Amino acid sequence: MKNRTIDSYSEFELIDTISKKITLSHSKNIIVGSGDDSAVYNTNKNAVTVTSIDSFVENIHWEKDKQNYCDIGWKTVNAAVSDLAAMGATGRYITIACNLKKSMLYDDFLLLIKGFIKATNVLNIDIIGGNLSRTKETTITINAIGEINKKSGKGNIMKRSSATIGDKIALSGKIGGAAAGRYLLSNKNIKIKNKNLIKLFHKPNARVDIAEKMLNCGVKCAIDISDGLMQDLSHICNDSQVDAIIEKTDIPLYKKSIEILGLQKAYELGLNGGEDYELLFTANQQTLVELKKNKIAFYVIGDIIDRKKHKRSSTISLTDGEKIYKISQGKGWDHFQNEQ
Repeated sequence: MKNRTIDSYSEFELIDTISKKITLSHSKNIIVGSGDDSAVYNTNKNAVTVTSIDSFVENIHWEKDKQNYCDIGWKTVNAAVSDLAAMGATGRYITIACNLKKSMLYDDFLLLIKGFIKATNVLNIDIIGGNLSRTKETTITINAIGEINKKSGKGNIMKRSSATIGDKIALSGKIGGAAAGRYLLSNKNIKIKNKNLIKLFHKPNARVDIAEKMLNCGVKCAIDISDGLMQDLSHICNDSQVDAIIEKTDIPLYKKSIEILGLQKAYELGLNGGEDYELLFTANQQTLVELKKNKIAFYVIGDIIDRKKHKRSSTISLTDGEKIYKISQGKGWDHFQNEQ
C-alpha cells in the first residue's frame, strides 16, 4: 500500500491506530486506558485518579482576532477539565505547557495567564506546574488531573462504552450556542451580533457542577460535547456497539440562534458545531428519575437501540416525526480534517 500522509486519515482513525498498538502490560492499576475522554487508574483505596491531556493551537482552535487571550486561557482550561467531568470526576490539578511565538506581546501573555487563573478559581482546581518554550505558532497543552471517590456511583465510572440497549439519550443542556457565536463572528454579512451566543463561544463552562452528582444517580455512560452531537454520539455508539435514534425536534437549541440564523442553520450547528461542553449521556428510566429527584436538569433526545450483528459500524438515525434519516458516521470537528 502506498505510504499516505496523515492528512488523508481522520483524527479518530489515528487515535484508533494508537490505541490498538498500546498494550497495558506494565501496571495492574489501570482501569480505563486510551480511547475514552480520560484515563483512570487506582492510586489508593478510597479514590481512583482520572487524567486527560488536550492541546490547543493558534489559528486552529482559536484566532486572536476573534478572541482575546484572557478568554483563550479560560476556554482551554474548561475544555481540558470537561474531559474529567465526562467521566464523573472532580478536577483537582492541571499542568500547562505553553509554546509561545516570539512576536507575542507581554500584555497578551499576562491576559493568557489571567484567563488560566480565572478558570481555575471558578473550577476550584490548582495549577501545579508546567513549561514554557518558543515556537512559530502559539500552542497550549493542558494535563488535567482529577479523582473519583470509590463510593461514588457504587464504584462505577461514566464511560463511552457503557451504553445499554433501551437507555434514553440525554443532554445536560442546550447545544449549538457556541457554534452559533463562532458563526456570527466569522460572517461579516450578519449584522446582529448576539452577545450571549458569542459569550458561549468565548467562555464555555465545563459541567463539573453536575458530573459527580450524575455518577451518584447511576449514570454509567457519558461524553462531553466538544466535537458536535453527531460526532460525539457516534463515539458512544461505536464503543458500546449499539445504534441510536434521535428525535430532531427534541434537540434543545438556543432561541436566539433560531431567531438570528433560522431553524435549519440552528439545527445544523446544534448537530455538528461542537464546543458546547455539555454532557451527552445515556441512562435507564430509574436513573432519569434519580436525576430529577436531585434537581439535575436534562433533555431526553432519543434512544439507544440494538445494533445489527452483521454491521461493522454503528448507525445514528435522525427522525423528525415523519422521515427517518440514516447517518452512518457522526459529523463534527476533526482536528485532521477540519480547517478554520
